[in-house]
Amino acid sequence: MASPRRYLAYGSNLQLEQMARRCPNSSYLGLGTLAHYRWQINQRGFANIVPAKEDDEIQGLVYEIDAVDEARLDLNEGVATRAYQKRFLPVLLRRAAPDLYRRPVAWVVGKGGINTVLGSVQAPVPPTLEHDVLVYLSLDHVCDSEPRSEYVRRMNLGIADARWLGLDQGYILRAIRPFIPESDGERTGERTGERTGERTGLSSGPPTTTNASGNGP
Repeated sequence: MASPRRYLAYGSNLQLEQMARRCPNSSYLGLGTLAHYRWQINQRGFANIVPAKEDDEIQGLVYEIDAVDEARLDLNEGVATRAYQKRFLPVLLRRAAPDLYRRPVAWVVGKGGINTVLGSVQAPVPPTLEHDVLVYLSLDHVCDSEPRSEYVRRMNLGIADARWLGLDQGYILRAIRPFIPESDGERTGERTGERTGERTGLSSGPPTTTNASGNGP
């Protein structure tokens, strides 16, 4: 059996509910930082990362996935059509608090979300450099452009979850907000477990996609 893979999400898979639907076996590990890349919306209208100068970085969430979930991600990200390509890169991992570390993403969502699970502030764990972390990026679509309207909403839900998990607000303003406008829901702190009318079953069924493939990592 293949060993679990570590995967860095920097786009709409920051949203825990979406990640739990796409990858029902995934677990949350913590915050990740990838050096020497910058965030963009490419000409397909989705998030991408491109090589950049020395002081640029990508911040996101690191999940642990199995081979089944990796195949689901390959489908969602359009690997077969070259919408995204897979790379294995060194990522600095800031491990999640003990109440969240290696928790199944579907479990966090089912318990009512991040704030419910994290009952108290917990001491940070020193970061570690993890090699060969899976990252999806496009090598063919690398021009800055405008996001698709449906993707703005998904990104803002992901940003809200990532903020509650500790993603740096300065990074969000500097890297993501030039491309993704703030929505009313994100301004009010909407996050996993506090939305109404959107709860779905998480334990079975095919991966849910908005687009056929390549709809944002």
